[in-house]
Amino acid sequence: MNVLVDTSIWIDYFRSGDNSKDLDYLIDENIIVINDIILAKLIPYLKIKRQQRLSSYFMR
Repeated sequence: MNVLVDTSIWIDYFRSGDNSKDLDYLIDENIIVINDIILAKLIPYLKIKRQQRLSSYFMR
């Protein structure tokens, strides 16, 4: 099973919001998928927050 994680969940995750534990589990299980549309919305947010390491991780 793979889980597509939307931009709003990622932004909440980076803010250490309510969904952090759930997303941590999905990350640990390596079942997250992401598409180009989500990346197009997420990468600018990460650059604003100076999360260069995460930006480059998602761009693999």
